Amino acid sequence: MKEYVKNIVAFDCGNSSVRVILGRYDGVKVQTKVVHQVEHKEIAVNGVFYWDVLHIFTELQRGLMLAHRECGHIDSAGICTWGIDFGMIGQQGQLLSNPLCYRNSLALGVLEKLSETEKREMFDLTGIHNHQMNSLYQLVAYREAFPEQLAATKSILLMPDLLSYLFTGEKKGERTISSTTQYYGVVEKDYSKAVIEKFELDETLFPPLMENGEKIGEIRPEIAEELKINAFPFVCVPAHDTASAVASVPAKEKDFIFLSSGTWGLFGTELDTPIVSDKVYEFGLANEEGAFRTTTLLKNGAGMYIVQRIRAELATMGKKLTWDEMVDMARSAKDDSLLFDPNSEELYNPPSMIEAIRDLLRKSGQNGNCSIEEIIRAFYESVAMSYKFCTDQITKATGKKYESLYIIGGGSNNMFLNQLTANATGMTVTAGPPEATSLGNIMTQLVYFDDDLNNLSDLRKIIRKSVQTKQFKPQATSDAKYARFLEI
Repeated sequence: MKEYVKNIVAFDCGNSSVRVILGRYDGVKVQTKVVHQVEHKEIAVNGVFYWDVLHIFTELQRGLMLAHRECGHIDSAGICTWGIDFGMIGQQGQLLSNPLCYRNSLALGVLEKLSETEKREMFDLTGIHNHQMNSLYQLVAYREAFPEQLAATKSILLMPDLLSYLFTGEKKGERTISSTTQYYGVVEKDYSKAVIEKFELDETLFPPLMENGEKIGEIRPEIAEELKINAFPFVCVPAHDTASAVASVPAKEKDFIFLSSGTWGLFGTELDTPIVSDKVYEFGLANEEGAFRTTTLLKNGAGMYIVQRIRAELATMGKKLTWDEMVDMARSAKDDSLLFDPNSEELYNPPSMIEAIRDLLRKSGQNGNCSIEEIIRAFYESVAMSYKFCTDQITKATGKKYESLYIIGGGSNNMFLNQLTANATGMTVTAGPPEATSLGNIMTQLVYFDDDLNNLSDLRKIIRKSVQTKQFKPQATSDAKYARFLEI
């Protein structure tokens, strides 16, 4: 089967790390290996936060070199990143500035000027909710704060499109990442002319949109020569990391709910067409573009961030624990009835996560003097209840009945929480794959090589052969506990 072997590289760039993954497809299944990983973070300059995109670009090149050393020949590569942020290219094709980071508050003033009627109109046009970090409001704020740079700009490229440009010289856009901007209409499946006109934007700044599985361009010859690697194409993948992750869901059924579980928990379902309705607006759900022109109806909520902070805080006290030890502590808790709202603003970034949880418990009339074991148990119980809340909202918004919940990403490795989630939701939980984003990226690239692969159903057949998953059936009912959670 050597003639079928493809060596495919996925770039998975998150908010805190750059990862390069090599996928090897033998015609039946794909195996993945992380060949390079390095941290990165936003950088403050004169009170403004930027991303060091040249550092990211350098580390991706290093990853390509290591991938080539591993396999001897690279067949293709694809890039996915977080959403929203963008870079600006000038007349001579050069990057004018490092991209701004969404954590800036520059755009808050722009959003505050919109009336509630205008905010609803923006949701109806774009399918997503208004937020100061959305590309649209960042861009308008950029126009006011840095007019000279915008005047010199000839192209605006979102992060994955910018990195593809640095590698290939081709200025191309992609729909899943564009759908995070709020100047893209999920119903039109194109840039929203109404939004562009409303905010007096120059439509020529935005690149033409490509389809998943198409070739963006070849790696620049000078880069291949410098890295001492072969020439190969970059393929258009679902460039928003969430969309690539959803593409890896090993589902057989058409209707399912997924949870992309990591630092944050991203709930959703896959649809043929967006739902722009009162319920979706009321519930805070968002319609974003999915792989191959599907729609993902999404709800962002609490993930593992809280327990990550608890673990880090305990380490500063001299108690360094593995994740398994954290779960063992939760299992040993004397009181498993404590609950709090894991999406409370008070838990966004408190000085002490442990004390912030104790304060929340006291405020709701519960035991705020509880042990560390009980705090950890309260987190797992509470986040499982919040997952039930999300699944209920998605069910009400779509009018569909769901029996399956797929947990993908790093959080899928937590077997204790998986079982609590099955109990809370009453659904069958399938856990895995943990390497969801990179796997979805790699699988989409296969479409470029194989005419027989042209939809998510085909790709998911390969994924099911390639990954190991574990199922969790509900073992107990949590109706009474959920009722208390809703009251809290």
